[in-house]
Amino acid sequence: MSDTHKDDTTKNKTNLPKRDGGNLGVKKGNRNRMRHGLHAGKLPAGCGYIENRLNSFRRKLEDIVMAAKGEVTITDAAHIQTALKWERHGMLALRWLKIEGDSLKPTDKLNFSREIAKASESRDRAIRALNLDRDKQDNIIEILYGKGDM
Repeated sequence: MSDTHKDDTTKNKTNLPKRDGGNLGVKKGNRNRMRHGLHAGKLPAGCGYIENRLNSFRRKLEDIVMAAKGEVTITDAAHIQTALKWERHGMLALRWLKIEGDSLKPTDKLNFSREIAKASESRDRAIRALNLDRDKQDNIIEILYGKGDM
């Protein structure tokens, strides 16, 4: 290639083409950039439907955070991952209760049920940590008493 011919893609520090405003080669719409490298992992065989539901759940949470805050910070990504893992825990416990339920003792059934309820409570706690339901009053107080450019 001659020096007079210019490539229409500029290069960044990683030598990847800049896309979407220079986000290190990440195409617009790619959600990996908002996950900050945090992954939830794969599920065992036969759990594909759970994985599909979890992926949908994660995308919805990411969309809600983006709409509310304009970005998904690493802390937000961690809270989303925690919520996702607890949701997975509850869904797997429910699946195993359903599959093995007839052969389980009543105490074992209660343990599975307790795990399902605990997973829901823990998932909800992780979602609350995203601060999506903040009252407008909180923002006013933050504006009035927060660090400003005075």
